[in-house]
Parts: sequence; structure tokens; C-alpha cells
Amino acid sequence: MQKRQLALVTTFSGILLVLAVLALSTPPLRPLGLSTHRSGFGSTGLGRIGWRLPANTLVSTSHTANQSLSGFIVAKMNVFSYQIKPGTVLYLTLYVNGQFSATQKYELTGVYDNPATVVGSVGMEVANFSGSLLGFTVSQLSLNSPLPAGTRVTVMTWVSDPIWVQVENTSQTQSYATPNVSSFSAPFVITAEAGDITPHTLSVELESGER
Repeated sequence: MQKRQLALVTTFSGILLVLAVLALSTPPLRPLGLSTHRSGFGSTGLGRIGWRLPANTLVSTSHTANQSLSGFIVAKMNVFSYQIKPGTVLYLTLYVNGQFSATQKYELTGVYDNPATVVGSVGMEVANFSGSLLGFTVSQLSLNSPLPAGTRVTVMTWVSDPIWVQVENTSQTQSYATPNVSSFSAPFVITAEAGDITPHTLSVELESGER
């Protein structure tokens, strides 16, 4: 009798173990019609060339969407972890067709596990890097309604101390700079091409989600 009870307990425990493994390995069900399709545009984010972005300068970089946007918009700018002064403040602000959408503030520590290193000079304030890239984002996570293809998305950058940013010199767009801005306050409306053309175009990756 005791052997039979022990066998039943062992069998029951085995069934529970199998059910637990199945529960962990089975992906959660998604409600029908709510799967998200993501589309990207803008820069590729693959370059290893960095430009020393000057402090107290507004830099705007714009890209035009080649298809409709819905769900969300996320913009990403990459920074090389090289000679970053601790406490440096970085602002990224997102604009859609010149209208304010979102802003994000970062305070950089200047201490990173895998700092970038210069492997060759390209020109004045420009270098080739190896090592880590730091990605910083700004996003509008909920669009009120879909935006058509041709929508202009702009990222405005401001930094309190110089940093080395990833650039994409093969881009068909350009970045524009307004110097001598001692503190940052995001305007509600901008002209994307305001200021002087920068010698290099900031790499800005953009992504949207379509339901």
C-alpha cells in the first residue's frame, strides 16, 4: 500500500514538473489584431566616425518618413564613450513637423566599462573610434492618430560640455547649429533648417510602430 502511494505521488510530481516546463517554454498569447510592426528610417547607426559636438550649441537633424507613422516614434543618437566630463548634461528633444513632441534629459557619468578609443584622425575635431557606443533616446510613445508619409521628424540636441557623437557623412540630410546657447529650454515650434549647416551630419536613428 505504501509503495502504491509512493508511486502515485512520484507520478503526480512528474506531471507537475512537465506542466511547469511547458508553461515556461510557451510564449504568451497575443490578442488578435494587436501585433506591432516596426519600421525604421533616418540613419543606420553603423558608423565609427565621431565628431566633437561643441557645448552650448543647439543642433537639429531632420528626416522625412517614407511611410505612414503610427503607434509611437523613437529617436536614438549615439555617443562615443570618450573623454566625457562627469556631470555633462545632454538634452534630446523630438519635433514632428516643427511642433514640440517630447524631451529627455540625461546626466552623463563619464565612467564606463568599455570606453571608446581613437584609432585614427579623420580631420579637425573628427576621428575614427573603436569601443562602445552609448545610445540615448527620446520618444513619443503614443501618437493620437497616424501620421502620413512625408512627415518631418526632427531631433534637437544640446549638451553642456563637448561630447563625441556618431556622424553619418553619406546622409542626404544635414544638421543645423545655433551656437552660444548657454542654457536649454525647448521651444514649442522650430524651423528645422534654422542656423548654420554643421560640418557633419549627426547620426539619428528613427523608428515607428504600426499596429
